[in-house]
Amino acid sequence: MPKEDYLLKYLEKLGRVVAAMLGFRDKGFPEDALRLADETYKELLNFDSEELAVMPVEKFIEIVLKAGYSSSYLEILAQLAHETANSFEAKGNKEFAHSFFLKSLHLYYLLNEKDKTFSFEREMIISKLKEIINLHSN
Repeated sequence: MPKEDYLLKYLEKLGRVVAAMLGFRDKGFPEDALRLADETYKELLNFDSEELAVMPVEKFIEIVLKAGYSSSYLEILAQLAHETANSFEAKGNKEFAHSFFLKSLHLYYLLNEKDKTFSFEREMIISKLKEIINLHSN
């Protein structure tokens, strides 16, 4: 199988993970969403979600940069971090939620640097994340 086919299939799998997490959270099962996130982070970054939650944003971004992910991977990783934050928030863990909202925001910043194409949708997400982070900080 050519490398591009493998990468496309893997990106599709990651997209399904994020969608499944959203489904679990919407149905009132944030623990199941977080279990999926945990497995995915271990596979992608060799860290579980709790390790990432307490990790400083700078170190997290350093790990992501070292992995050398493409824009497509960064985008799905940003979505994964965002949904992880939402799941932690739904579970009542505001501290971990805040940490992942911050990580998601920085991944979107990184994505903007890497992908020079302007995305109105991405800018809206960034604005919303800044709003959420400001609310959590107060």
